[in-house]
Amino acid sequence: MGAKSVLISLLSAALLGQGSAALAQGDPLAARLSAAGVGGVAAGEYATDAGRQFVLQPYSEEYLLRFSDSPEKFVLTMERGVLGSKLLLYDTGGTALRVSIWGGLTLYTQDAPNGVPATREGDAPALSLTPVSAPDLAGAMHDESGHLSYVQKIALDFAADPSVMKSDGETRAVAFDTLTNTAIGIERFLSQPAARQALTNRISAVRVTEGAKPTLLIAGRALMVSFVPGEGYDGRASSHAIAHELGKLLQVSTPE
Repeated sequence: MGAKSVLISLLSAALLGQGSAALAQGDPLAARLSAAGVGGVAAGEYATDAGRQFVLQPYSEEYLLRFSDSPEKFVLTMERGVLGSKLLLYDTGGTALRVSIWGGLTLYTQDAPNGVPATREGDAPALSLTPVSAPDLAGAMHDESGHLSYVQKIALDFAADPSVMKSDGETRAVAFDTLTNTAIGIERFLSQPAARQALTNRISAVRVTEGAKPTLLIAGRALMVSFVPGEGYDGRASSHAIAHELGKLLQVSTPE
């Protein structure tokens, strides 16, 4: 490249830079859009004015969300919204959080479908899977059966495949999480009209098993719920997804 060509290239780059700077100075929104880290999602503990508390933290290229009144950890994926905002979505595709270009969070729930603002309260302990022993997993299965029997007046026998019980603590941890989400998902499903009769007519047992991907299917009178060993929180379905899939299996309308 000749000296004249180099000079033209440098002048062009300078003019483009000046143009971008002028645009940013004249348009605050453009300045925000061009700033590094704009709309970033800060990890920590959040609360709404109504007192709903939750923890949010990065998880690989996704995020984990846990409400203070539930043991479930939701895996949220990020999608770009309008005007530089970000949407954090459940595995059903429903919106959990909206992050504005300014970094403000809006929480969406079944009770607040139009969203409520959430404010960061401070740091929070990291969410992580803890290895689970075979006796603890078996005890959790028994506890969930007892809980549904006492609270929902429904008899469901929870169990895990023998291969799951004989696996390592990390695999049983994902199985434990799968059990938790399944039980919460069943209760979420039961809140819908006609759900109780549809469930009791078809299902009397729940089996947690390993699989190539998180799935639900009915075999005989058993609801088979699979998880993927080695994939952590990504290896199991959320309670929302379980309730939604139950609705499709039993032909009962459920929200996302």
